[in-house]
Amino acid sequence: MKRRALLGAALSAAAAALVPRHARAGEPIRPPGALKPGDFERACIGCYRCAEVCPPLAIRFPARLSGQEAIPYLDTRDRACILCMKCTEVCPTGALAPIAPELKVMAEQVRMGVPKLKRETCLPWSGAGTCRLCHEVCPYADAAVTLVGPQLAPQFHAEACVGCGLCEEACPEEAQAIRIVPEEPK
Repeated sequence: MKRRALLGAALSAAAAALVPRHARAGEPIRPPGALKPGDFERACIGCYRCAEVCPPLAIRFPARLSGQEAIPYLDTRDRACILCMKCTEVCPTGALAPIAPELKVMAEQVRMGVPKLKRETCLPWSGAGTCRLCHEVCPYADAAVTLVGPQLAPQFHAEACVGCGLCEEACPEEAQAIRIVPEEPK
């Protein structure tokens, strides 16, 4: 009986290790065009088509052994969404609503998450260095992120951000000051 208990504990630990780190931390970031929470999970059939067409391979699915449903998510620290909208074109169930890959349209229709900035680890805000990577990579620079003060530190404007995660992915490893989190329900 002890061997079975030990084996069960080992399998449980292995499955927990396979659960993406963001899923343990809170709600995952859904791909662009995702229906509101609840509706999205009911509509998605876990067909993997969205992940197959994603050029940067940003769309992920939980590991099969994790015990989680096969629902797509983004890990923006590792790979950001490039806003190509190909995933919304191939979804067979409408779980991802079609969105035109035009900056103006996406600004109006896409809300995957919002940026949270830890000023104490951000290089310009903490005085540890110069960095403007988040501003450089943002498709909505000067709207979603502006540079302020003499140190030209980033200031995020959630209402103009689509939550693609390009800023989080670009943030230097030593800082890891930006995290995209799901938008609070209204």
